[in-house]
Amino acid sequence: MRRTRAGRSRKLIKTKEKVIISALVCIALVAMILQPGSNNEALAVSNFKQPINMMYSFMSQRNFNQVDEMNGSIYHYFRSVHLKKKEAVSKQDQATPDDKVPDKEVKKEEDTEAEKDENNNQVGSEKADNQGVTQVQDHQDVNLQKVYLTFDDGPSAYTTSILESLNSHGMKATFFMLEPNMKKYPDELNQIINEGHVPALHGVTHDVSKIYRSEQTVVDEMKQGQATLLNLTGALTHLIRTPYGSAPYMKPSYKEAVQAAGFQLWDWTIDSNDWKYHNGEFVGQVIQQMENYRYKSSPIVILLHDRKSTAEYLPSLLKYLQSHGYETDVLNEKLSAYNF
Repeated sequence: MRRTRAGRSRKLIKTKEKVIISALVCIALVAMILQPGSNNEALAVSNFKQPINMMYSFMSQRNFNQVDEMNGSIYHYFRSVHLKKKEAVSKQDQATPDDKVPDKEVKKEEDTEAEKDENNNQVGSEKADNQGVTQVQDHQDVNLQKVYLTFDDGPSAYTTSILESLNSHGMKATFFMLEPNMKKYPDELNQIINEGHVPALHGVTHDVSKIYRSEQTVVDEMKQGQATLLNLTGALTHLIRTPYGSAPYMKPSYKEAVQAAGFQLWDWTIDSNDWKYHNGEFVGQVIQQMENYRYKSSPIVILLHDRKSTAEYLPSLLKYLQSHGYETDVLNEKLSAYNF
């Protein structure tokens, strides 16, 4: 009887601790979300919905992953710390003192340098295979003078204007498009492809409550968009970007599902926040983030949207990129996909 009461007491204490921690997390996130200039498209869903979702995840999961659940400024802070730790560990591994290597693993002196190089290459290859293309990876061969412009939510009535600006500056982009809009603007859709830009998928509904209902609903929306694109243009793509980015909605099981379906999930490293500006302020947002770019081992992937104000002020951004020696490229399925 005493053991039962003690067990109930411990369980009650743990529950109270979870509730208190969840409430504190919720309050902190709401406070940060209400600050101007938050750096994540996901905030467009609702100012209060994400903290509630995160609190629910904390209460319902035993193995709560703090980094996966965080978003906006908090997420990027923890991610930058995580990347710094990974880089430090990598450097330590490359310069491991001999006295830290177990005797059983010490190679014989007659091993040649060529054999050592071959072994190192094999280890690096195995690590890359284990990570998989849809995980956040270190891109050691990243060219920080190369920029990937990406446009979400199109095509639209403003796509032609965006394409004219890109073409006049000799630049290319990747368009993550919604299935209904591909049907509504078939001419603009074909123009994107005919002018050498890359078509990609952004789902169907752009509704959190629908697309993220399960792993299968995410896959189904992407397959529907893929089929429509193929039917309208003859082009097949496996590049996808989920609405509002992969965090926090794309749980590990969701990512595994889209990977198993053959899709490659992309997020971004620079958020223009153009969806909330009307007078070209997004150009300054992008320039500021580029000049203070922290993720040196990740590609520069800029998030933009296929919308009126973006089309109007896009030439200013392209002029900046051109005058500072940046070149643009398109995403492709041979690259290691970057996601949160």
